[in-house]
Amino acid sequence: MSVSLTEMIEHQLLPRVQKPNRYMGQALAAPAKDPSQVEVRMLIAFPDAFEIGLSNLGIRILHHIVNGRADSVAEMTFAPWPDAEAEMRRLGIPLFSIDRHTPANDFDIIGFSLQYELQYTNVLMMLELAGLPLRTLERDERHALVIAGGAQAFSPEPMAEFVDAFVIGDGEDVIHRIVEAVKAAKRAGTPRRTLLRQLAHLPGVYVPAGYVTEMSAEGWLVPRALPGYPDRVFSTYVKALDAAYYPPMPLVPVGEITHDRLSVEVMRGCTRGCRFCQAGMINRPVREKPAQQVVEEVLRGLAGTGMEEVSLISLSTTDHTQIVDQVNALADLLCPTRVQLSLPSTRPDNVPQEVAQRIAAQKKGSITLAPEAGSQRMRDVINKNHSEAELLQSVRTAAAEGYTGAKLYFMCGLPGENDDDLRAILDLGHKAWATAREAGNKSFRITVSVSPHVPKPHTPFAWAEQVNTDELNRRLGVLREAVKGKPITLKYRDAETSLLEGVFTRGDRRLCAVVEDAYRRGCRFDAWTEHLRYATWLDVFHDHGLEPERYLVERSTDLDQPWDMVQSPVTRKFLVREKLRADRAAVTDDCRLEDICFSCGVVDCNQRPWVREPHAPLDLDQAVASVPTPAFGRKGRRTNATAGGVGTSLRFRIQYEKGSAMRFTSHLDLLRTWERSLRRSGLPLAFSQGHHPHIKMSFGPPLPLGYRSRAEVFDLEFSRPPGVDLADRLDAVLPDGLRIESFRPILFKVPSLMSQLEGASYRVRFPASFLGEAGLTPETLPGTLAPRVRELLAQECVVVRRTSEDKVREFDARPSVAALEVIGEESPAALDMHLRFAMRAQARPDDLVALLFPGLDPRTVDVERTGLWVEREGHRFDPMEALQLR
Repeated sequence: MSVSLTEMIEHQLLPRVQKPNRYMGQALAAPAKDPSQVEVRMLIAFPDAFEIGLSNLGIRILHHIVNGRADSVAEMTFAPWPDAEAEMRRLGIPLFSIDRHTPANDFDIIGFSLQYELQYTNVLMMLELAGLPLRTLERDERHALVIAGGAQAFSPEPMAEFVDAFVIGDGEDVIHRIVEAVKAAKRAGTPRRTLLRQLAHLPGVYVPAGYVTEMSAEGWLVPRALPGYPDRVFSTYVKALDAAYYPPMPLVPVGEITHDRLSVEVMRGCTRGCRFCQAGMINRPVREKPAQQVVEEVLRGLAGTGMEEVSLISLSTTDHTQIVDQVNALADLLCPTRVQLSLPSTRPDNVPQEVAQRIAAQKKGSITLAPEAGSQRMRDVINKNHSEAELLQSVRTAAAEGYTGAKLYFMCGLPGENDDDLRAILDLGHKAWATAREAGNKSFRITVSVSPHVPKPHTPFAWAEQVNTDELNRRLGVLREAVKGKPITLKYRDAETSLLEGVFTRGDRRLCAVVEDAYRRGCRFDAWTEHLRYATWLDVFHDHGLEPERYLVERSTDLDQPWDMVQSPVTRKFLVREKLRADRAAVTDDCRLEDICFSCGVVDCNQRPWVREPHAPLDLDQAVASVPTPAFGRKGRRTNATAGGVGTSLRFRIQYEKGSAMRFTSHLDLLRTWERSLRRSGLPLAFSQGHHPHIKMSFGPPLPLGYRSRAEVFDLEFSRPPGVDLADRLDAVLPDGLRIESFRPILFKVPSLMSQLEGASYRVRFPASFLGEAGLTPETLPGTLAPRVRELLAQECVVVRRTSEDKVREFDARPSVAALEVIGEESPAALDMHLRFAMRAQARPDDLVALLFPGLDPRTVDVERTGLWVEREGHRFDPMEALQLR
């Protein structure tokens, strides 16, 4: 009997990996499209862990846009963590989408989001797992088209031999053109080479195969266009942040992600002109969403997701012309629901006091500010156009409004920097600490974070020298010495990572061979300190005859560089002019604030004083009315769900099923899922007091990862009687795999579930794959299992060895084993286990399976919790019955 890919993933891969949720793909609001009914299938690939990738708003936007087309479908995949990669290779499982577990080679397009230089080896790992040749010249019509976008597409040469086409700039519009081109090519049977030539003439698309390289006078390989290809590829950008680009209902993952909140983009681009900042240059012009659109997106998103925090994101959120209106409106609307509002990107010189007050009133956290340099001279060099007094005033405002601390971000290794500039970083941090104390906040903490400066292409510092590793380590030593005796915390990034970043961000096509060789030698997840193999990278550079620090040297503004075939929104002339002003420490003002055009080169700039139009005022009533009213209905109700007894009770005990779709969801992720489902339900929830309010609910004993259950239970409190059938209301908002079994009002004071419950019952089933490894069949299992169970029960001491975080613990689990019983009427036979909750001797079903079947992996059996119980005089009472016990 053939085994499907989904079965292999769920029954053989997921039980063996650390975080199965990374590969489950459970997400509310995921589009349900039939792939067989579309012409173009696209796999959106993020070459990092799931929790990093799904935090990226860009891939969510593309996922929504492609799925919004009737002729196409988009799914997502992320880089398998090393444990999953090893198991996938061992089991022969290819790279797959998390949406439907579709093999990557079933897609027409695989689109990578390249956000960071140290993700490159992961791209190769994913391509190989997908069954694709690594190099574009080795692919043919049988293989998916490999495209890539994101910030690193502006310097594409180090990946040019692996990627068929790069998308330079915003992808919202150009993705439609790419899908149309691929659809037409499939219909016409167009050869791959012809399709690539056609793509090269789309706005913002760079096809490396259409370019050869020649050595420049400085010794860099510089691309030159072949006949029929454009000499230069201009980046593309959308003129407005149209509401249609954004999913009306954001994806809500069951597993935790890095930015686990509702992220709403309020504007794109920045004209502050910081000379080190690539994002500020390549994302011009500034495009603001009207406050009306922002507030409506927030309200719709919260209604559909139940998230407990909203983040208004951009490069500099407080630069939005309607930021005060937005914050005031959202603070008023969100306060009753205990939803917190955050602004993750603020400038030291423009935190409006009114904004600080409203944010602090509902979230007493720390404020994040980015002075970037300690001395005024260096701030002028990098065009960070604010003063020390403005920074300290922002700290004073935050401290007075009750913030707990400030995180100050700086860089070291900037052009023209000296040791006095480094010491000024810690001096400024100390002044910020003293300012907070003067404001009356004695517990205000200052954290100074320092990152090495890496010159980026398409910035005024693109030609600057990057400080080498030895010098950077010396400068970090100056900082460590300067912080001594100061009541502040210093954090910094290592020099090794910055070296690799610097090599690849300004690298040429010779680095393709380096990336592949490093990948072959085991380099993966290089952005993660615990996985970075720095010595391996140095060996690879040496074996290829390359000196990595050669890529860090200062470059001539008169000569072509490897990235110059890409034209960002700002011109080379403007960047060179800004570099020369940096040499004189001359400041260039923000054109939006001064109503002056500095001719940066942006075409059709909507921020010029003579074309800029103010947004319409915020209509709060209209925003509230735009949120659809949820339609609660029945969702496969169970007949034993208690509909009566609601009355005037404020507390309820709720029993629910945790099915197969949720069995690899950890207890913490389950709690988060329940909290968000309850928020979506519209029920009158009761919250705890304090600055971090939580829903008043308490759960029973956690269910081990990988187990199913039909007997999970929790107690929930309301602020007023709910007045509805809880099963109906909750089943309508719960994700697949969770369903209400029953509920009952708590009419008098009862002990907590954790203190009252004494044991649990489980049914263990043995899948065919497990029996095969054991050399058994469904027919022979009972005869083998029964004597082993009797032998185990006859032992006075049952020794269990459990490994956790590389620590091995042995204990006697016999006090935990109440009963074991082979159930022969099932085929194959099952094993019922009744286990007591014994302090430091608690056995899990997989512990006992390991003893019954030595040498086999107990994680691959199917375990279902069938009951929780309290024991009284030899009788077991379930949690609902326990409500009547005295």
